[in-house]
Parts: sequence; structure tokens; C-alpha cells
Amino acid sequence: MEFCLIDSQSTYYPQVLDLRQRVLRAPLGLNLFDEDLAAEHDQYTLVARQHEKIIACLMLKMIEPSIIKLRQMAVDETQQGKGIGSLLMGYAENFCKLNGYQLIELHARKSAIQFYIKLNYQLIGNEFEEVGVPHYRMEKRLA
Repeated sequence: MEFCLIDSQSTYYPQVLDLRQRVLRAPLGLNLFDEDLAAEHDQYTLVARQHEKIIACLMLKMIEPSIIKLRQMAVDETQQGKGIGSLLMGYAENFCKLNGYQLIELHARKSAIQFYIKLNYQLIGNEFEEVGVPHYRMEKRLA
């Protein structure tokens, strides 16, 4: 398995979109391809790749020079529960540290809260709804 940064021109980017659609949008009856994805060209896309197949991904969007927002984390259904998400998060956190970010913020689905708590993310504020699903704001200060 390999972790790497890709951009929207990568031959792997369509696999990222497909993975996000399958894991994050289709179960909610939504279609990622109905959304305006143009802003993603200015975001970082980090992936886990195995045998030329994208098995996990996440997006990072700069909020301020020291703050970045993690979004659209997805792990292929057949690969969930194997620690790949945690490994990708570690890769993302190292990437953020190396690029001078001091804080990662995210909106976690209620069902994913424990995953992020195990990675030392803190709950901030109250539950809110996003894409029809309960979410919480979370953040982590990077050392």
C-alpha cells in the first residue's frame, strides 16, 4: 500500500470521485456529480493506493495559513476496519505539519466520532445537520 498526494489532473482522480460517491453520497441518496467540484482543484487530495486502485481518500482545504479543514474522508467498503483510515489520517497529519499547518478541523458524521476521538480529535460545540446527517465539528492541534 502506498500513500500519496494527487491532484485533480491525476489519472487516479476519477477513482477518488467514484469512491466518494459510493461511500459518502450514494448511501444518502445523493450524487456527488450533481455538486460543483471546481473548488477542489485548489485542495489537496491524499490517497491510499493498492495495486493501482484507490482504496481510501481524503481532501484538505486551507482555511487560513495555519488552519486546514479535512473533508470527504472515505475508505473502500471492502477495506474498512483494517486500519487504513487511521494510517491515511497519520499521513495527512504529517503532511499538514510539514506544510506549516497547526490545526486540523473537520465535520465528522456522528457515526465516525469514535474514530476521530481515538486519533485525539476534540469535539467542538453541538451536533448539527449536514447533507441530512448528524455531524459534529472536531479539531486537533498539531505539535
